[in-house]
Amino acid sequence: MDLSEKVNEYAETNGVTRDALADSLGMSRSSFFNKVRGSYEFSLSEAYALSRILGVSLDELHELAVA
Repeated sequence: MDLSEKVNEYAETNGVTRDALADSLGMSRSSFFNKVRGSYEFSLSEAYALSRILGVSLDELHELAVA
């Protein structure tokens, strides 16, 4: 599973949109999607917040991002 799949799974399971996830991280929708796809990297604070939202460790988040 890669980061994009994990984000989609989380959104489906919890009934939230990816737009809402972007909002909760304080970034634009396009920035969020570019970072999830791997075009850009998350800052440490963004990665930490996303890991907390998805319920994974920073190590697990990194593994998802490079998968």
